[in-house]
Amino acid sequence: MVMDSIREGVKKPWAKILIFAICISFVGAGYFTSALFLGDPYAAAVVNDESVSTRDFERAYSRTKSQYGEAFKQFVKTEEQERNFRENVLQSLISRTVALQTSRDLGLRASNQQIRKTIQEMPALQSEGVYSSDLLDRALVNVGMSRAKFKDTLISDFILQQLSSGISASEFVLPSELSNEYRILGQQRTGRALAIKHSLFDAGIEISEEEIAAFYELTKEQFRVEEKIALDYIELSIDSLQKDIQVTNEEIAVYYNDNLDRFSSDEQRQVSHILIAFDDDESAALAKAETIKSKLDSGEDFVALVKSESSDEFSAESDGDLGVLSAGDMEESFENAMNALEKVGDISEPVKTSFGYHIIKLTELIEGETQPLDDVKAQIVATLKTQLAEEEFYAKSKILEEKSFEISDSLVEVSNEIGVEVKTSPLFGRNSAPGIFANMELQEEAFGENVLHANINSNLISLDENHVVVMRLNSHHASEIQPIDKVKEQVVSSLKSSKAKDSAVEYADSIKEKLKNKEDLTDLLAIKSLVWKDLDKAERTSAALPYRQLQHFFKMNRPIGSESTIDTMQDANELVVFILNDIQDGQLDKAEDAVKTQTGQRISRFYGDADYGSLVENQRSNADVTLNLDNINR
Repeated sequence: MVMDSIREGVKKPWAKILIFAICISFVGAGYFTSALFLGDPYAAAVVNDESVSTRDFERAYSRTKSQYGEAFKQFVKTEEQERNFRENVLQSLISRTVALQTSRDLGLRASNQQIRKTIQEMPALQSEGVYSSDLLDRALVNVGMSRAKFKDTLISDFILQQLSSGISASEFVLPSELSNEYRILGQQRTGRALAIKHSLFDAGIEISEEEIAAFYELTKEQFRVEEKIALDYIELSIDSLQKDIQVTNEEIAVYYNDNLDRFSSDEQRQVSHILIAFDDDESAALAKAETIKSKLDSGEDFVALVKSESSDEFSAESDGDLGVLSAGDMEESFENAMNALEKVGDISEPVKTSFGYHIIKLTELIEGETQPLDDVKAQIVATLKTQLAEEEFYAKSKILEEKSFEISDSLVEVSNEIGVEVKTSPLFGRNSAPGIFANMELQEEAFGENVLHANINSNLISLDENHVVVMRLNSHHASEIQPIDKVKEQVVSSLKSSKAKDSAVEYADSIKEKLKNKEDLTDLLAIKSLVWKDLDKAERTSAALPYRQLQHFFKMNRPIGSESTIDTMQDANELVVFILNDIQDGQLDKAEDAVKTQTGQRISRFYGDADYGSLVENQRSNADVTLNLDNINR
């Protein structure tokens, strides 16, 4: 059953923290109920009465943008492209929310024990091989996230992993599908490849002044230098303020004593149990549990009764052991009964939960421990510095905002009042902005009316909740097309490359013509000292060719009869001629067992991903979704 498969997915090792459940662009697809936003005015969207906060949106936007890296500036250059990008991020968050709602409706959950184990096993939170709570706190401060929010995010990711794993586990591949897939994947192709570099035709190319002038006139927009500005600015952040804060030993001791619970581990109990499931008769289950308890009171062996009577076959394999449990790991009735056991060996009366009746035995009691002050001193210092820096940050941020508005033609006065220096940025444009100036909100303000044209201070800009900036114009360089004298060398280089490429194409066409006519190529290849590369039974994973060339070789049409297939492709700075002589289809019955397994898993993953995407899209189309685009496009 699908639900069984989904729940089974919980047992699989944690693979990774998902960033998005699924990235599907729904822009313009009509999946929202109204263009007029009617829900939470502070949300980015509302999905079936559940808000998607603007803070969550900003986190997702920053995360997605950083994944693109430098490529972001190549693909997002205009306001419209930026707006579409932001809306696509929001649509992905909406799809994630729909997937989470679907998971919860299916009864998928993540226990505190699972989440705790996941956090404690994260490599980034290990110090000398041991989990460090201090590293977690520092990481959360850096990303501006609370422990509660981090836990909620992990729970959501864990639940989505269950849904995805469950769907994938429910897929199966027919033998015929596996055979057909391997017939293509396991192909071996025989032929030849000839790489013709454009640079072989550079010699002797002459470029006239007329050609230079004509090319410049035709393409001069590509030599346009973007509008650039330099800014004077005051930057304020919690991180920068922390560096100058000193914490005394007295402050450390007071914090330690006031927060001992933070440095103390909870008492933990290891228990075993006998479960009598309800089946169709709850009263019969209770009677059976009471009978077993009587046997235990009479001295019968607990382990023997576990193996003969317990409905929990999984724990029965380990004598009923449920491991070490902490608060929140089990249902309340179970925990109350477990916590009432005082000594190792004590056994509870039958306890009712949603699974049935349990008889619980305490097998180990692990007392809570309090870490010594010296062990947590560094952690306390970091926490106190953060707290003091936050207080200073919010006080100075308020002054910065108010004074930079009141005295709008200078930053000097407010700089003196809050004790933060005025810095000057290098010249930058929208597509060449370094560091903090790559922030889209900052750029909109910097190139906007107030700063660029009215020459007054900007509004207070929040780069994140712990980092703000106010700026004003220092200098401005308008966009202009560079004169031909400055770009002549580039023009000549482009023209030479173009002509060399054309010559390479002509040369390749001559080779193809001779191949079709079955003429000798010896003299033609000798002109450029070229040699064919033989491809003997090349496979899709072969290293005989660069990746793109190998992909092209495997896309070529199958030879007909004794006639080879001939084709060419442009790849970077060379042109490649291919001859495909023979194709041997993959035969599954001759493949190694490991290859068969991998192929089956690949098809199953493909089906699972498709089913997951279809499920989310179907649920999305039936969801009540409203958007507040004003909250994400400010």
